[in-house]
Amino acid sequence: MAPDSTLYDVLSVTLATLLVGFVLAGCIRRLKRSRPELAVGSAMAVGVGVRLAAIFAVSLTGVELTLRGGDELKFLQGARTIAASGFDSGLWLPSDLYRLHEIVFALQIKFADFPQTALRVTQVGIAMLGLVFIVAAVYDLAGPRAARVGAWVLALEPASIFFNSILHREPLLVLASGLVVFGGSKIWTRLELRGVLVLGLGCAVALGTRPYAAWFLMTGGLLLILHASLRQVGSTLRSIPLVYAVGVVIVVASPAVLALTSQESLEQNLQGSQDANTAANTRRGTEGSNNLSLERVDFSSRSDLVTNLPRRVRDVVLRPYPWQLQNTSQQLGAIGTLVALGALLLIFHYARRNRGRAFALTAPIIYPTVCLMAAYALSVGNAGTGFRYRTHLVLLALAMLVVLREHALRSPATAAADVPSDGAERRSTTPGRAGQHPKALPRRGSRLA
Repeated sequence: MAPDSTLYDVLSVTLATLLVGFVLAGCIRRLKRSRPELAVGSAMAVGVGVRLAAIFAVSLTGVELTLRGGDELKFLQGARTIAASGFDSGLWLPSDLYRLHEIVFALQIKFADFPQTALRVTQVGIAMLGLVFIVAAVYDLAGPRAARVGAWVLALEPASIFFNSILHREPLLVLASGLVVFGGSKIWTRLELRGVLVLGLGCAVALGTRPYAAWFLMTGGLLLILHASLRQVGSTLRSIPLVYAVGVVIVVASPAVLALTSQESLEQNLQGSQDANTAANTRRGTEGSNNLSLERVDFSSRSDLVTNLPRRVRDVVLRPYPWQLQNTSQQLGAIGTLVALGALLLIFHYARRNRGRAFALTAPIIYPTVCLMAAYALSVGNAGTGFRYRTHLVLLALAMLVVLREHALRSPATAAADVPSDGAERRSTTPGRAGQHPKALPRRGSRLA
């Protein structure tokens, strides 16, 4: 590599790092206006640093192509094609040909000619921005102490450290999930209309990046809005219009949903994709081999869909199994499996300690998590793709775990006050000790990020 090229790469990476730091610091500062005890800057800085170190470590080990896969080359080629076109070209709009992540790469290539490493740095920034929004939602649901714990847990989650920097869809999906959870927490705790806008923005990011996941996120968002509105009927005037609005959306969308789940559509689209993936896996090797192939399942009818979906959910959550360590990809996936299992066990433990209040405490996280799990279970073709999808679910599960843990550690009197009789959540605005009674919510007119 020529000295001039090396110098430009170093300058580009430095510029990208400064840009990421500036955006994250600005976002945290804005969130702290209405959350004065949101002390998560150190955790986010360490999270960025660890991910940057992972970028260079993976590149130096010589296993980057094995771990990152060949899709990156395809996406970069698409981004360069977009960057070479004028802004009046239709290529700059997300479509079946080019998705939002390729457009994001193209903008950086067109304006700054960023090399791959600099693009990875901005990917880290996008993913970390999503984590900031998830942590802010944890603050709203469980207070500042839970937000601090959650920030460190999410920043150091092993599988995300790698996948947050790949030149793929995943970082944008982390951002989309963060926006949906953050907006959902506003809706759930205060039925705030700005929460609907934030949730909608998250769904729009997902729609431009991975459309099938976006439709499931929208479904989760609608269910959350409906649930939040029904639980606050009588306590706020805006609940009734929201209930009617969700009802209209459901009525309008029902014909399309029925058409998509007809036997003909399922056989042609969902089952066709399933057969193509499993057939390709079989050609590359037998089931359970190093290519992490999954067994074929039948999704050709609505009844088969309901019957076999739990099997694919199990594959997404548990595959590769911890004893499948034949190659580097499986070893990375097995780490994610152990984290997922540990998170599930602790969630069940703290859910029991919260004595039937777990859903009320974590609904803004549960709805998108369950809907994303269904989306990825229906689309996954092999365990390698599955553990990439699973990183999104694990991040949300860890956020759920932190919220449940915080409420379980509080005294019974304080815990009872967290779910008032009208169902509206209260938000702690002081970092206090376990058992400290949370202060009431800020006045409705106060500024919230």
